[in-house]
Amino acid sequence: MSYMNASNNEGASFHSALDGNNSFISQNVFSSSPNFASGYSPTVPTSYSTFPRPPSSSPHTPVSGYSPIHRDASSTYFRSRTHSTPVNSSPVTMGGDDVITDTASLQSYLKAFEEKEKRNQLNGADLSPSGSPSFWTYNRTAAEFTPVLRKYQYQLASRSPQSSSSRNDDDDPDFPATLTAAEVWSKFHISKDTVEEWTANLRKWIYQSVLKPLTVEIDSINRRLTQLGTPELKIGDVSLTSLKQVAHTKAQHLPTLNAVLPYLDISTNQEYLVTRLKELGSGGSISEFRWNGGGTHKGRKWHQDLPTDSVIIMHLLCSYFNFRLPPHPKYPDGTIFTNEHFLKTPDKPDLKKKDNLILYQSTINPPHYKLIVGDDTWDLPKGRSNMFQSILLFLHRIKTKEHGMLGRVNLGASGVNILWVVGE
Repeated sequence: MSYMNASNNEGASFHSALDGNNSFISQNVFSSSPNFASGYSPTVPTSYSTFPRPPSSSPHTPVSGYSPIHRDASSTYFRSRTHSTPVNSSPVTMGGDDVITDTASLQSYLKAFEEKEKRNQLNGADLSPSGSPSFWTYNRTAAEFTPVLRKYQYQLASRSPQSSSSRNDDDDPDFPATLTAAEVWSKFHISKDTVEEWTANLRKWIYQSVLKPLTVEIDSINRRLTQLGTPELKIGDVSLTSLKQVAHTKAQHLPTLNAVLPYLDISTNQEYLVTRLKELGSGGSISEFRWNGGGTHKGRKWHQDLPTDSVIIMHLLCSYFNFRLPPHPKYPDGTIFTNEHFLKTPDKPDLKKKDNLILYQSTINPPHYKLIVGDDTWDLPKGRSNMFQSILLFLHRIKTKEHGMLGRVNLGASGVNILWVVGE
């Protein structure tokens, strides 16, 4: 993770580069790829991307320019739109014969105006001027994406087979499940249909907020490398070690490469990884996802030397949250979420810690995930939805028991904006 240290140490120069280049201080830090942003989710249609806001921004400026590859250290910059400039007491024309004369008429006008804005956005093209889908708006509802999602055809998947409720069937005898797969959702009075709906929401969120912007940025960096006369150094064509060297020597020309590298640190076969990321990002809801396998590579079917799609997606999510959480002196390499909230075999969770909230991968092939809560182990159904359900249970726990907060970061509508997937 040495490149993470380099990224942190060069943070000042990176932000200086942003300040000195108008193309980066616009609606999105990546003007060349305005889609590297986060927070696909439902409510107010304010532009929102996953890059840190330029230092000169006002606290009341709608947040944009935030991307999954850049950490925002404060997570407290969001402000209610109701705290802006006081309304002048003189009557304001609303259109027609109506005038704003009191608070009630003002609220009515604002509500009508916001509804009109939403209709205009929905009726407009779903592509940005660059021709790429612009999904990085903050606080949008799932319904607002209906025109986009109509472009894709989906079939309702059959339910994953339920694991036996017998504790003797547990895949990790050292950590028998306190709640088995058959018990875990019923404990919270959540139906199978609701879980399936949440799973679909999560798949859309991962695609819109992490996977698609990442592949767009990889393409952008590769185009820049070609322009610099070094097409042989493209992401996917060289090793991760070589990319770290490129990020160091060409930082002035490729200021975002250092931030992309953590997402690629999951397989030594970079050619397969980048190809698979693009395949997974080719549909609107990770439609190519294979939970216990992957794609073909050079005419050869997926084999166990390559990461499964489950492992790739979980790594992307962990990398995303590593950069969303504020820096911690205990983890100078920036892997805060990975160290605090993710664990995989052969490592074992310390069940003596009462504040555990860990996504635990108990088997590698086929991949299987559980949730560790305090000294309890909550199992989930085996199969293609296991990874998604473990993440959903993690989010549900944060929403119901942690007031929507992951440490000092709000995962709700005023922050990362992911809790809507579990019915916020």
